Amino acid sequence: MARNVSDVLRIMRLAIGRRNENDPDSNDGTLLQYINDFISLSMSDDVKLFDNFGTMKFTIDQTVTDGVYSLVGLDINAQSFVNISTEIMISLTAPVDNSVSWNILNLYQDPGEFYGYWGFNNTSILSVGYPTDVLYYDNEFVFRTIPDASYTINIFGYKQIADFSNIGNPTIPFDYWLRYIAYGAALNYAKDYRFDSETLQMLKYSFTSERKLLMARTHNQIKISRTKPSW
Repeated sequence: MARNVSDVLRIMRLAIGRRNENDPDSNDGTLLQYINDFISLSMSDDVKLFDNFGTMKFTIDQTVTDGVYSLVGLDINAQSFVNISTEIMISLTAPVDNSVSWNILNLYQDPGEFYGYWGFNNTSILSVGYPTDVLYYDNEFVFRTIPDASYTINIFGYKQIADFSNIGNPTIPFDYWLRYIAYGAALNYAKDYRFDSETLQMLKYSFTSERKLLMARTHNQIKISRTKPSW
């Protein structure tokens, strides 16, 4: 059964005991902002949900002579990724033998380590070829060596959860997120409005309980997956 933002608001109001929608401190707009802040600033780092794992895909080629690709300039919703995995796959976009052979790029997230190996201002002397390494830093991907053809890049990671619109009554992505989001936003609200310690403790207990239930679902999904060998 689908759940909507109105359902989150209803549970949040019950949790914080603020049911007057005309009170500027607890109207729908104010509470929705707490909900959106929770899912965009806290939830994405607090839990890594199986259902929120995804792939972003884009193309690199020889026309970008410094090998630098900004997330802002890519024609994908790459900004929605908050964490990328350690595996970035690369393949020729149009393999000669019509087969697709994926290779794993070496991922760097430390510019000092990456440029210590490749050099910083030497793009004019870098030869072109099959990229083997990539730096992900400051919303940019830097590929080395410089691509000599068109390649498809697949990156795996956890996606940023988009804010809920204040127009209409949007459906939340998954109904089992309902109470976790409501109590997470309610707890942040209670902290800001200086609720008494007993109420805060009750909200923390409720949030912790909902978090365990949320993660239990992800755990059950992951445990039936085949274990990846470590060698």
